[in-house]
Amino acid sequence: MSLARRAARAALAASFVSGGLDQIRHPQPKVGPASPIAKPIADRVPQLPNDPESLVKLDGAIKVVGGLGMVFGPFARPAALLLAGSMVPTTLAGHRFWETTDPDQKVSDRVEFFKNVSLIGGLLIAALDTGGRPSIPWVAGKAVHGAAETVGEAAGTVGSGVSSATGALAGAATAVGGAVAGGAGKVSRRSSRKTAKASKRAEALKAIAAAQAVRAAKNSAKAARKAKADAAASRRVARAKGAALTAGAAARGAALSAGTAAKDSALAAKEKVSAR
Repeated sequence: MSLARRAARAALAASFVSGGLDQIRHPQPKVGPASPIAKPIADRVPQLPNDPESLVKLDGAIKVVGGLGMVFGPFARPAALLLAGSMVPTTLAGHRFWETTDPDQKVSDRVEFFKNVSLIGGLLIAALDTGGRPSIPWVAGKAVHGAAETVGEAAGTVGSGVSSATGALAGAATAVGGAVAGGAGKVSRRSSRKTAKASKRAEALKAIAAAQAVRAAKNSAKAARKAKADAAASRRVARAKGAALTAGAAARGAALSAGTAAKDSALAAKEKVSAR
């Protein structure tokens, strides 16, 4: 902790240490204001005493320990959070300005009430201050975004690989059909038209398969980018994986259709040749 932060925490804790010691030594002035909330607090938290004087002394001890912990202890942030929690019943018990009928006392209680609210705000800021170090939520969020980016890149790589494999398979199927048709010799004009039509169909299926693979890869990359900006990155990662698997399935189906069409055209050409 830097010297400036330690000095600021000491200034914030000074009133708590001083007031806590006074409560422990002389609890009687605060017993009356604490009486209305002593029993409700004891009913909700059985471990606490229901005697107002004992509750005032316990509150003073918490203020002393929390104030010293903010300055000298290694648990400055939990100590600030503890003091903020102890200020809530103290404020509600000692400064109920909405119930006061005396105008002067009402003004004084209102001032003290909102002063304590300001102190609670300062304590919460001290509890959230990490001293320049990354907080646990920030580190966790960065880890999640990194995982989402890695999955997105993997999905894009899978989509590109599937697209390349689909193109190669469809090209091989077309080449097989062309070789069979060429080795069959000269066929009739009608057979040539069928062969050309089958080849065009294979090329069209190849183009459709490539387009589907590219579209699926883009969708996977887009889903991964959204996952980086979204706090619920795990759901986005699952969608990116699903998109990659869908792309692979669609590409494989298109490739099989292209290969089947090329084989059909080759068989048709062979049957025409055999018939001659």
